[in-house]
Amino acid sequence: MENKKIKEAQIILENLGLPVPQRNRLSALTLLALAGIKPNDKWENVTSKRLKLSRDIMAFVNTYYNADYKPNTRESFRKHALTPFINFNLVVLNPDGELSPTSSLTNYALSDLAVATIKEFGSKNWQLAVENFKLNQFPQNLASDFKLTKFSIKNFKSIDEDNIDLGRFNVFIGTNGSGKSNILEAFAMAGASVNKEIDFEGLYSRGVRIARPNLTMSSFKSTPQNESINFKLEYIEQYKYYSHEIDLVPELSNDIFTNWVDRNDKNRLLRIFYDFLEEYKDSNLKIDETNIIENIEKLKIIRTRESLPNILSEYVIYDLNTKSLRGVIPADSRRSPLGINGEGLDLLIANFNSFERVLLTKYCIGLFDWLDNISNDKDDKAKLDGLKLGRSASTLLFVDRFMQAQNNTLSAENSNEGILHVLFYLALFISNKTPKVFAIDNIETALNPKLCRVLIKLLVELAKERGKQVLITTHNPAILDGLNLLDDDQRLFEVFRDNNGKTKTRRIKFKQDLSDKKYRLSDMWIKGVLGAIPKNF
Repeated sequence: MENKKIKEAQIILENLGLPVPQRNRLSALTLLALAGIKPNDKWENVTSKRLKLSRDIMAFVNTYYNADYKPNTRESFRKHALTPFINFNLVVLNPDGELSPTSSLTNYALSDLAVATIKEFGSKNWQLAVENFKLNQFPQNLASDFKLTKFSIKNFKSIDEDNIDLGRFNVFIGTNGSGKSNILEAFAMAGASVNKEIDFEGLYSRGVRIARPNLTMSSFKSTPQNESINFKLEYIEQYKYYSHEIDLVPELSNDIFTNWVDRNDKNRLLRIFYDFLEEYKDSNLKIDETNIIENIEKLKIIRTRESLPNILSEYVIYDLNTKSLRGVIPADSRRSPLGINGEGLDLLIANFNSFERVLLTKYCIGLFDWLDNISNDKDDKAKLDGLKLGRSASTLLFVDRFMQAQNNTLSAENSNEGILHVLFYLALFISNKTPKVFAIDNIETALNPKLCRVLIKLLVELAKERGKQVLITTHNPAILDGLNLLDDDQRLFEVFRDNNGKTKTRRIKFKQDLSDKKYRLSDMWIKGVLGAIPKNF
């Protein structure tokens, strides 16, 4: 019975996503002690008591599992079992207060989530319990409810004035030069503004095509050029609605490297100041210059926690390059964790937590029938084994299930470009470290048409599950067949230029009974029913 319980504990640790080194006998025994499970106990009787290392945990395994761990093995328990358990949120360190890990009073207890999960081991609910554990194991896994609802643009490149009502998954179609990329770049400029990075580096690193300010501001023949660019963003978070206005002017209108200034910043500071006065008007607090500054800073922190600045400042336009995905060319972007051309994919995946890794593997294997596994070659053995020439810095490895064991591993340098693009998109939507709001320019690159359709359906699902909001441009009709326009979270826009050359957007909608939808969206686009096709040939 003793060995059976140890093996069961190892299975639990494996299912909960702990690495191989943390599934050994010592780790299993530590779990049994923390759970209070003796050889003849049932897992449903797991407990969560505050236990000290020597007096409780080591004494338990020595008493009930015929072990003979001496006091000098304490550090082995701490290093190889307890510390990893804490890092994986399986165990809580000093639940009653802050103590040094080496303190004689230090104690450990299974987390409430771990207890609720382990109770289900061996039951029909075990798999669901494991999935719930991995979802809630790290707070970052929980999706944000932040969503932009409306974006108003004035005087930016080919956009004189336009208002876009956004969903969670937004696809823009239109002829070449209609202004699709300008819409994506308007978001990037707004994002750079809220992060006070409206300069060459701040814009370029977000994927904006840099031009002189007097070319960045609209300059139509029919109207005089305005002196500023205006954005208004409306958004919802925690069931509350907010808005944010931006009024950008360049310091030097003819200098491509110039900084831009948001003239609304002064008004925001005044509002923060008045909020400060309102908050303390009924208190007996003596207000002087020092505590005004200190408390204004606190109010600014509270406001930024609300939403937009932290979230929109991460906004990036991704435009993938296969050589960047392969790690063959040096990174051209300083954005992290993913560069705008696909850099950093291997490092991001290497640092996935167990929940993210399970999602990524499941979906990627589902899309590629030849794929058996994805891993990271952290020691660069692929180069030494002749699996790659060494030009690539990527550590990604793919296992082909149809090939012989000794010849079935492909490096990113030698894999097909389709899987690299798909892997990037899946990682982008799954990760809790990637932006919550972002754009993808020409998402169809390197993808089979049918794969496009299936991938879009999957990315829509992930966007909802992971709290992501995305703007996508495409020239491939197959992308549209992955959309369900009866779902208000999924929106399709035609981008066109009016008779004066001004970029406009039109949301494409259908009646709920689909009486006006006789063909697939791809067919309707090709036939010209949706617009977004050239009219001069």
